[in-house]
Amino acid sequence: MIRVASQLTFCSPEKILRRTVVERDNQNRITQLFSLDESPVESAQTLFFDGIISAEIVSLKQNIPSDKIPEIVKRYNYIDISGDVFQINLVSEMTLILDFGTNSMEEINSKLAKLSIELSNIPVFDLIAACVYFPAVLIGKEAELRINRQTDLVLWENVNLPEKQLTLKSRIRII
Repeated sequence: MIRVASQLTFCSPEKILRRTVVERDNQNRITQLFSLDESPVESAQTLFFDGIISAEIVSLKQNIPSDKIPEIVKRYNYIDISGDVFQINLVSEMTLILDFGTNSMEEINSKLAKLSIELSNIPVFDLIAACVYFPAVLIGKEAELRINRQTDLVLWENVNLPEKQLTLKSRIRII
């Protein structure tokens, strides 16, 4: 059993928890979510991190046939950031999908600084939803971080939490 906590935990776009402990077993299954504020004592053996905890990043390119991508482009603000060059043309009323084309933290981190500049007007929670929650929904995978879900946990570090923005130093890692 492993317990981790941070200032914020992204469960879904509608459910962002403050000061929450996420407990998981050896198979990466979430066994508990509980608030530090509602606990009478500090949780023993909990690793505390500075940032935002979310479920794993999901790449559509890795999970659906390539001939389905044009259909997604029509219905969503789909941004393919798997290459070195990517274009951002957002349609305001459409849901944002960010596709890194990989689960490699090293490759994703190499693109976060550019994303922090290119998408500076988009709150970090919308960016997390765009590469974690909505891609999972599209492939029929469980999307919400909740008890009994099996997932890697990702820590979004060096985020400007008061402004809810990525920074040039923002990074992610599996915890």
